[in-house]
Amino acid sequence: MSTTHNTKTVSAVVATRNRPSDIRQLLSAIAAYDSGVVQEVLLVDDASDTPLSTGDSEYPFPVRVLRNATRCGAAASRNLAAKEATGDVLAFLDDDARPLPDWFQVLDTALTGERAAITGRVLPFDSSVVARARQYRYEVRYAKHAAYSPVTFFAGGNSAVWTEHFLNAGGFPDIVTASDNGLVERLAESGGQVCFVPALRVAHRNSKGAGIAFREAWRAGRLAPRITPVAALRRFADTARIQPWSDDPAAAGLNLGLQAANSLATALPAV
Repeated sequence: MSTTHNTKTVSAVVATRNRPSDIRQLLSAIAAYDSGVVQEVLLVDDASDTPLSTGDSEYPFPVRVLRNATRCGAAASRNLAAKEATGDVLAFLDDDARPLPDWFQVLDTALTGERAAITGRVLPFDSSVVARARQYRYEVRYAKHAAYSPVTFFAGGNSAVWTEHFLNAGGFPDIVTASDNGLVERLAESGGQVCFVPALRVAHRNSKGAGIAFREAWRAGRLAPRITPVAALRRFADTARIQPWSDDPAAAGLNLGLQAANSLATALPAV
């Protein structure tokens, strides 16, 4: 692709449901930190109980609200926005995330023509046990990768991708869990790479409760390729060894429980 960072036009995409206060704060953050590349913000209201409205607020960019008549999930909502987007770059943010002040500047510089997409670091603005456990898993993942190296993960709430590459790849797989990483596979099939940019950072509400965390771990295991019970036990043991037992035993124990749920789900026969 011949596009250079000097000519980017960005469509910021946010899938949301029942979080109007978060949306107002996110729009204010985008307006405050836009480096001049934001062409529009596309909000996809995933069948909120009260339809989302941005009211009479004025922003230095158009804000378009798309609405699903019934709940479709984040993947389908983001795909809908991508088809409506006019920018040559899609920037994905979660409604409960806030870009850091240099977010758009980093995006503008780091998303080059040689990179199909970029993804970055997620930082917490909450401090519950669930939030700390999740953040520890993030940090373990980040430590394995050098800046700008190709990666197999994609943070759907902190990322940017050339619109052309996204559409050619077919967008996010429409699945309940792990659709973000599924996009990486689709981009690879069409010859594109996702690169890790640690300076691309958002603050995020990490905790949605232990129940949701366990449900997501189980779902991810059921959707993953089947493994043997021995391999599942090895994953469990590997997870136990790297936990912060001395620094944060509560978070370590929760992570081990989540790994147990995921490993069991992955080892059980496919339905």
